Amino acid sequence: MKIKRTAVGNKQEAFIENGFADGLNIISSDDNNKGKTIAIQSMMYALGNEPAFPTSFDYQQYYHYIEFEVKDNTYHLCRFNNGFVLKSGSVLMLFDNVSELKRYWTKHIFSLPQIVKNQVLKIVDPVLFLQLFFIGQDKKDSSNIAHPGYYNKTDFYNMLYDMCDLSGIELDEEEIRKMKERIAQLKNDRSVLIKQHKILKSQDTPVSYLSSVSDRSTFAKKLSDMEKLNDKIAELRKARNTAATRRASWETTLKELRSLNRSMECGELRCMDCNSTNISFSASKKNAYAFDVSTVEMRNEIIASINEKIDSYNEEISKLSAQISLAQSDLQDVMEDESISLEAIVAYKQDVFSAADAETKIREIDLELETLNDKLRISAGTTQSKKEQQLSLLISLLNEMNTVHETIDPNGNLEFDDIFTKRDEVYSGSEATIFHLSRLYAFAKVLQHDFPIVVDSFRAEDLSTAKENIVLDIYKELPNQVIFTTTLKVEEFGKYDDRAGINHIDYKSHMPSKMLSDEYLDEFMNIMTSMSINLR
Repeated sequence: MKIKRTAVGNKQEAFIENGFADGLNIISSDDNNKGKTIAIQSMMYALGNEPAFPTSFDYQQYYHYIEFEVKDNTYHLCRFNNGFVLKSGSVLMLFDNVSELKRYWTKHIFSLPQIVKNQVLKIVDPVLFLQLFFIGQDKKDSSNIAHPGYYNKTDFYNMLYDMCDLSGIELDEEEIRKMKERIAQLKNDRSVLIKQHKILKSQDTPVSYLSSVSDRSTFAKKLSDMEKLNDKIAELRKARNTAATRRASWETTLKELRSLNRSMECGELRCMDCNSTNISFSASKKNAYAFDVSTVEMRNEIIASINEKIDSYNEEISKLSAQISLAQSDLQDVMEDESISLEAIVAYKQDVFSAADAETKIREIDLELETLNDKLRISAGTTQSKKEQQLSLLISLLNEMNTVHETIDPNGNLEFDDIFTKRDEVYSGSEATIFHLSRLYAFAKVLQHDFPIVVDSFRAEDLSTAKENIVLDIYKELPNQVIFTTTLKVEEFGKYDDRAGINHIDYKSHMPSKMLSDEYLDEFMNIMTSMSINLR
């Protein structure tokens, strides 16, 4: 999205700014009250933002217009009080309020984020959405969103998550509560039916042949028995493998000890480090005991001890193998289907058939329970997964914010741990400026949005020249259109005129508190006429 032109006016006076370019734009003036804030606020107001004009400007008496481009499509949007007119090509749309505008916008221009607010999924209003890429001159607060009231910080987080498809909106809390209540009711109904028809909970084989409820119960018990036996076999095998590994280790040690022949005819064994003929043996690296095996007698004693260990492991392995074989036999027995005679089935037939209606009802209950539990399980799994991804997103944003802060202010001691500060830790001065600039940059970088970044008075609170230069350099790297405004000191006049990568828009010639004039009136009237608007 790129802003091409903005305008504000009525029948008597107007102002038009059509000097915007791609990349970095800086609107400057030599004093306050030259119209920078009115131009920016009018532009954002036309996009649906809540008004934040200087108190001396009666914005309700003027038409506010913006021309912008989205994916090679050009849109003309005009706002007067709560009404909007939108034109694109030959299409002209009228909207009575922001709600109508945002619904059309989402359907035909690009999708605006959606959040759950008061248990209802709704498209966010521009007053929240625009804060992703716009900072006004006044009432900057590092601990809260701008224009708090209907929306809050949680809504802003949820908007970020939705933009990254991490909203995790599967079931809201009310739906989950109702589903859990329904599950509890169904389980109670099932229990009552089983108590009334005890034959259905029988696990006798003939009954399981006649009743699906009994069959499921019998099969569930069989599965449980099989899982227990599988676990037992796995543990026994694990223990046998451990014993076999230890036996193999001791067998290797035994071979090494037997290879120590102290009566070699052609020489003797010596330590390569100290040239000693003394050799010691330790049962393990961590063992506190070491034995001198330089003599044949000591080696024989150690060898006998190791043989005893190996025999013990062999005995343990044999015992575990027998237990595994027995458990495998039990598993085969459980897995076998028990044969049943026709006479046994007939004996139970009448009792089971008398419970047919109850069994049908139980099957319906089981089916509904399965459906509800699946929904809850999927929702819970999705929620947990999304929470982890949401945390990852916030960490990415914070890492980017801290990287930018360190770039702008290498000697600073701030470290951001959230995209908002705590209520009692509001940043002020140049710290606040760097915080907001770092956060806007992080939003653009991490979210990779293509919205224009607009900051009114980007050097507020005495941002030093050195830090300003760094800010400009890093923002020029972004693919987004960037619009900054600032008031220059006398010694700074002309500082942006020939600077590479900056489109400088100078408001120095504007009369203080009189930006609007009849100079732009004809062009403004033509714009209004092209949108079929008759000025009041």
